[in-house]
Amino acid sequence: MKIYCILFDTLPRHPEMEELFKSKGLHFGDYLTQPDTVNTLISMFSGNRPSEMRDSGIGHSHTYANLSEEDKIVWDKKILFKDLPEDWNIHIHSMPETRGDNNSIPGCWPMYKSAKTSPGLYDCKLVPDDICGRFRDFKFYDYVQSSDEKNFIKKMQKLPSNENHMVILKYNHYHDAERGKQKDVLGLFKEIVETIDFEEDDSLFWIFADHGEPQGITKNHNPPDSFLSWVSVTDNITNQRVTKSKIASIDFKNTVLNRVFDKKLPNDVLYDLDMNRIYVTEDSRAAVSEYNCTSVSAIMALDDKKYIQYCMHNGMAPYGKHDRYEEVGRIYEKKYGNSGDLGVIHREWENVDVNHKDIQNLKNYLRGGIWRWYFEYVQGHAY
Repeated sequence: MKIYCILFDTLPRHPEMEELFKSKGLHFGDYLTQPDTVNTLISMFSGNRPSEMRDSGIGHSHTYANLSEEDKIVWDKKILFKDLPEDWNIHIHSMPETRGDNNSIPGCWPMYKSAKTSPGLYDCKLVPDDICGRFRDFKFYDYVQSSDEKNFIKKMQKLPSNENHMVILKYNHYHDAERGKQKDVLGLFKEIVETIDFEEDDSLFWIFADHGEPQGITKNHNPPDSFLSWVSVTDNITNQRVTKSKIASIDFKNTVLNRVFDKKLPNDVLYDLDMNRIYVTEDSRAAVSEYNCTSVSAIMALDDKKYIQYCMHNGMAPYGKHDRYEEVGRIYEKKYGNSGDLGVIHREWENVDVNHKDIQNLKNYLRGGIWRWYFEYVQGHAY
């Protein structure tokens, strides 16, 4: 069995990518994510939102690396890699390496100063080191410029079919592209998709973008960049067609476990779409808090294209202070627009009074759950 987890970092929903997948008869849908790469990947591999991983959530800068050894043990138990049997090979490759993928940028991984530790001075990697510990073997690869983009997936697809492999690929070209070069990256990504044999037996392809363009992501979780991306899932393990139009990043873990162990865990991509489902997004901007969440959104689909959102931002919530905060309510319609570096992002929405009953329902969902700490002091919470 093979599981392919393929990230096109930061790439916005684009009509040419949508048409490419659909022209091949493949799934293409909405992806409800977190607002940054680390939180989206943690949500995928843990099946949890940030506040379900740590009392004050997960910040923008190496929250896992700064945990105590005891807390790391608790955290790691929630990660998919712990559940996979020992005969699973886990391949991780970033192309090209960017901030967080190594320790070449001074101060990027300030907690790892020794070459004798693992991770250490020279081998820090966003995956897995920002996601979890190195509690099992991971296979890493050196990047071969201008070759790996189109050849590495082919290499992985040639691995023996009677073995178990999880392949995690992170394409950073759009994330790192100079302004004006994004159109070239879009073309490259389309070519990469063309290299994939989507008919490979006993395989699951999960291809996605983790969030939108950074300039569209704010402390108030502006749509769509902050929470609404795109995903394509092909399931050649069950050989059932994926038709679900809305998938959450936290659905990845249970879907994989269902394939590996033939379980029936909730929120599988093959299950019926629940239009009453509330999606939760959390994060912080580095300028507000490096290691804790400070913003939370509850989002619900109104129909195939429209979403209603409540967002609370409280920069002091991680410190138990709740006298100053910001709230917004919105209705966002998914469609292509003329914003962003490729001129395809629709960044307009309808503001909704936070006292509107539908917005209050979303707020009460958060306040009645594990996210109560954003709103009020919670006894026993680790501030």
